[in-house]
Amino acid sequence: MKLLHFLGLALPVLVNAYESTDEPQSADPPQSGYLPNHNIAPSLLTSYTKKWNAKFNNKEDLFSMPVVYTPSGSTTEVVIIGSIQNIVRVINSSTGAIIASKTLDAAYLSSDSNCNDGATVGITGTPVIDNTTDIMYFFAKGYFNGLPGPQGVSNGLTAQSPTFAWALHLPDLAVVPGFPTLIQGPASNDATKYFIGGEILQRPGLAMIGDSIIAGFGGHCDSMNYTGVLVTVSKSTGALTDMYAMMASPGSPEAPNLLTGKGGKAGIWQSGMAIAADVPNNRVFFATGNSDTNGDLGGLTGTPHPGKVPISTLGQAIVNMGVDPVTGKLTQQDFFVPVGYAKLNGGDKDFSSSGVTLLDPVTFSGGGTNRVAVAGSKVGTIYVLDADNLGGYMNGPGKTDALLQEIVFKGSFYSGVGSYPLEGGYIYFCTTGAPLQAWKLQPNATTGKPAFVFAGQSAASVGCHGTPTVTSQNGTPGTGIVWLSDSSKGLIAFNAVPTGNVLTQLTVPGSGGLTKFHRPVFGNNKAYVTTSNHLIAIGGTPQ
Repeated sequence: MKLLHFLGLALPVLVNAYESTDEPQSADPPQSGYLPNHNIAPSLLTSYTKKWNAKFNNKEDLFSMPVVYTPSGSTTEVVIIGSIQNIVRVINSSTGAIIASKTLDAAYLSSDSNCNDGATVGITGTPVIDNTTDIMYFFAKGYFNGLPGPQGVSNGLTAQSPTFAWALHLPDLAVVPGFPTLIQGPASNDATKYFIGGEILQRPGLAMIGDSIIAGFGGHCDSMNYTGVLVTVSKSTGALTDMYAMMASPGSPEAPNLLTGKGGKAGIWQSGMAIAADVPNNRVFFATGNSDTNGDLGGLTGTPHPGKVPISTLGQAIVNMGVDPVTGKLTQQDFFVPVGYAKLNGGDKDFSSSGVTLLDPVTFSGGGTNRVAVAGSKVGTIYVLDADNLGGYMNGPGKTDALLQEIVFKGSFYSGVGSYPLEGGYIYFCTTGAPLQAWKLQPNATTGKPAFVFAGQSAASVGCHGTPTVTSQNGTPGTGIVWLSDSSKGLIAFNAVPTGNVLTQLTVPGSGGLTKFHRPVFGNNKAYVTTSNHLIAIGGTPQ
């Protein structure tokens, strides 16, 4: 592969690209999980059928979620999916026929990472499409020589196994000038923390602010020496513009042995949930996982620390990172770390098993709180935070957590939170193997700040390794549906508003158990889900 960077080339601006029913990234930019734009209502589900089931290569798992798009000058909705074998396909949403396909270099072999979640590690994070240019951005992993593995764990830890940022034009999948971009080098906040493609994994869905694509990176099964990294790449030039390490000096000094697993950790993986983008305010929110040191905050013997005073160790944290919309420079703006983070580290109960959900600022606000952020964790706790003042460390009464609300369960969260801003406002979540729950907005009686009370749950338990997503028919109250792409029950749907503390299940065609860490993806009156190496379309007639 030749790494050519044609810098400074202007990209075309397209005026007819994108239909209102498209889903050009994982859910919506703030990851609220509310999608009112897909012409879907409970009354239409009775006509739903399984439209097609596209099967791909053997062992070609689909860890990346599909995206849905209508290219400029076309009325044909297409579904684009990338695989762990580094193959990208464009599929006609009506027929399931493949319109275009591109195979990149041979994918990185999982055995070279000491982690075997899939046979290979090619494209694992969900892409994002810029609808002003018809360009799709994503990250892929392979080998510098372009040959298949295995090439050895030691080679995997060197420049033999790079990660690239790609940009492909839709629908023809032509490579955009300036790409692919090699992601490699020192972090901007600590030159001793060096990005090495063989030890790090791009799992969360991508975000986009201004000229920047934003990506989060974590580890391969906590194998090897790594630290979580947030990366920005320029859409217009393909240049790598910033890399910010979650664990940096002085709190997390360099660990030169790449095989010891002592790089700081604090990976950004989020069970595949995308980075949450507050686009008008040029900031992103994300969660980090276990760290291998107590770092700056000192664990339980530490002292309170304001969230808006930067620290060098962002393990077990919800982070607000500013993104310069022109240069892509990253700036640490705020954080929240729970008081018991050191204990969470010891029990592998990381925050980053759930991404961050930014709720609708009109419905979910009050008492001086203008925006709410919600996230779960492996320990089974839902944290409800003020997005503009996340809380830092030990800043609550008696050195407790400073937050709006804490909702505690016995299970673990391997999924994010969905929301519905109509009919009073609801949030949805479930721990693994438990019912799907709905909690209704009920502001704190004293402060007027947003808080939630239990409203209902599904009659049956679900696998719940996927994030709830809510649709409505163009924002019409009474048409809300909460969906799950469930690892055990398949595609399931419920009326968004409980009746008598029960989320009423709606009938949709069976899909069988689906890929974990996914959420349903929607087009025009259709849902798209994946299982193993299958992409399935379920829906009705486009409206």
